[in-house]
Amino acid sequence: MEIAQELLRYNKLIKPEAKKALEGDSSWAGRLIEALDEGADIPMLIDMDSLYQLGFDGMRSGPGVTAGVEPRRAGSPEEDGGRTAHLTLQQGSGPGCGIPAGEEIISLPLKDPKPISPGPEPLKDRGYLMDRLPSVNRKHSFGGRPRPLASEYDGEVRITFDPAAHMGSKGRINDFQRLFQDRYRVLRDILRSQYGDLHPTEDIGSLNLTEGPVRIVGMVIEVRTTKRGHTLMEVEDPTGRVKALISRGKGLNGIRVVEDEVIGVIGKFKPDDRGGTGIVFIDEIVRADVPFDYRRRISHVKGITAAFTSDIHIGSRNFLSREWDRMIKWLNGEGGASTGRDEAGRVKYLVVAGDLVDGIGAYPDQEKDLVCRDIDRQYDMLAEAFSKVPSYVEIILIPGNHDAVRLAEPQPALPAEYRDLFHNDHIHFLTNPSFFSLSGVNVAAYHGKSIDDLVTQYSSVTYENPVKGMVEMVRSRHFSPTYGMRNQLAPEEVDLLVMREVPDILVSGHVHRFGYENYRGIHLIQGSTWQSQTSFQRMMNLKPQPAKMALVGLDSPDDIRTWELN
Repeated sequence: MEIAQELLRYNKLIKPEAKKALEGDSSWAGRLIEALDEGADIPMLIDMDSLYQLGFDGMRSGPGVTAGVEPRRAGSPEEDGGRTAHLTLQQGSGPGCGIPAGEEIISLPLKDPKPISPGPEPLKDRGYLMDRLPSVNRKHSFGGRPRPLASEYDGEVRITFDPAAHMGSKGRINDFQRLFQDRYRVLRDILRSQYGDLHPTEDIGSLNLTEGPVRIVGMVIEVRTTKRGHTLMEVEDPTGRVKALISRGKGLNGIRVVEDEVIGVIGKFKPDDRGGTGIVFIDEIVRADVPFDYRRRISHVKGITAAFTSDIHIGSRNFLSREWDRMIKWLNGEGGASTGRDEAGRVKYLVVAGDLVDGIGAYPDQEKDLVCRDIDRQYDMLAEAFSKVPSYVEIILIPGNHDAVRLAEPQPALPAEYRDLFHNDHIHFLTNPSFFSLSGVNVAAYHGKSIDDLVTQYSSVTYENPVKGMVEMVRSRHFSPTYGMRNQLAPEEVDLLVMREVPDILVSGHVHRFGYENYRGIHLIQGSTWQSQTSFQRMMNLKPQPAKMALVGLDSPDDIRTWELN
């Protein structure tokens, strides 16, 4: 029997050292399969610790564990009629291992066989996005304690802007033109509405031969530093182009703008005596940014929280299955963490910002880091990983660059063939990026691939501190402003990476770091990961901060805490 292949039938993976140990004695592998057939609660990723916890300690001194099933003893906390599978040492195997022969090593709860009920009838033409996605209140047992607070409320997930409705580019030259024209129009209107100093705004093409003050809004075509330390850029609008200069002594050199960003410029226009287009000497640069008077929305529902995380990477050898299982148990009120069990009952929403599975061919020699090289099986296991999330929790999933969607952004939601694997009552598959509200609080979720570009453009942005990259996204009101770098952008007719509205919460991932910052009232969250350091990350000196979440109280502007295992 090929144990790794056999385990896939049970949606289980096995680490190499555990596989090698089982292959050393086929009787051990057979007993593991028997335990699975009987419904034993065994982690998704089986390692040596898993085997020892299952009672296979005898592997250290030879075979001697046998699986048995007997009725539960009276007084068992489980329901009457339940069964217990336990592993006992065979007669004569006790000496040398410190356990008397026949003594019970560990008891494993078994799941009583129940008929499989079909999933709910799919709604016709529903697609994967709805303007409003209501929840149904339902009772929930929570570790034997009273119902969790979050189960008392209906979920309120509302799509505030739907990128999926605008996808479908053919990649034609005209599509690129329309993309940048849409970006310019949207950000120009944001700049004009937020900053009175830009009124009245002049078209670049209307600048005449008269020297004087000007206010323009343009897209940065080129920016460079001159030999004398000045910053020279060229900006354009639909009517024309003009050069603009920031003098070295002007005090504006700390303001960093990048190509394809839309900015406002206030300064003095000087015509070219030789008949050229002239130049604007800049006094002030205005970025779209967040208004200084912005106030975060708060929810009308008291006491509930949203949990934010990212980068699960199921299918990887480095997937932290034990930590993931402990997090799921915490959500169910069955385990401790830094925030305590009572806090688990407040979690109404769980948002995951992409890279749900490890995928195939995402980086060089990735196959060495995979325990499952079948993408369909990876999504099977992802569905299994979410199956034990409490039924009252609304789950929001977006894809990332490791998922089975196109690499170019914006990315569509997961295909139907993978969505159909999930049987959670309240799960929403959205695009990357996505814009939605949770009980009245606006959220933007973006996987964060553009951080690979931002680290080369801003000295403040690093892989160790990617939250600063999120700050620059908000300042430019665009997730990936510069076209043609490492992050691929699809030429849709509408620029779907523009932040048309200021979100109350922005969550991102990709670099496997954890952190948050409050920028002008917005919670910026880097969503951690559920994958330990891979060989590729070690080579790139990328150090993950795994198994963390941000818990945000939706009814307060300042309630944000770190979730981590004790």
